[in-house]
Amino acid sequence: MTRVFTTGQVARIFSVNINTVIKWFDDGKLEGFRLPRSNERRIYRESVVDFMESHDIAPELLQAFDDEQGNKGKRGRAKSQVNPVRQEDLRTFARKPVELPGVVLDNGTVVPVKVRNLSMGGVYVTGFASADHRIPEEFSIKVDDAEQGWSIESTCQLVHLKRTRDEGFGLGCRFTQVDPSALQGYLQRI
Repeated sequence: MTRVFTTGQVARIFSVNINTVIKWFDDGKLEGFRLPRSNERRIYRESVVDFMESHDIAPELLQAFDDEQGNKGKRGRAKSQVNPVRQEDLRTFARKPVELPGVVLDNGTVVPVKVRNLSMGGVYVTGFASADHRIPEEFSIKVDDAEQGWSIESTCQLVHLKRTRDEGFGLGCRFTQVDPSALQGYLQRI
């Protein structure tokens, strides 16, 4: 069992961008240490467990990571699992269905969208239609909930997309930069 994780391993456990883990570390949300004469960070296992508990993240994600590490063969390939874990069981953050207006900001272009799902890890939006038919790999998004008096701006990375009935696209996005305390506060209220 791993006692100290790299930022890349923590990013894999939580299914987030490594820059998000670095930000959490630098903001003191994850505890660990830096290697001497380097920028590399190491994160204590106990800190990861505490973070999971404080954010209601299923502990099975850490167990799945441990199992994967234990099943690696001599060449780094994972052995076949007897009891494979279903993909929906590995979801790091619970999705909350919402119906909120938002805008995607891409290279100075503002594209209105509808936010359908929101979680600590990312967002799913529909209605994206670009005038130049370009799908951005990374972009900023702004989401507003006027009733709750809440709004958030974040940078997102495209994870998947699909064409929707309205000739636009649905974008599944992972947060690469987000204020986790503001987002968590909002998600707990809805």
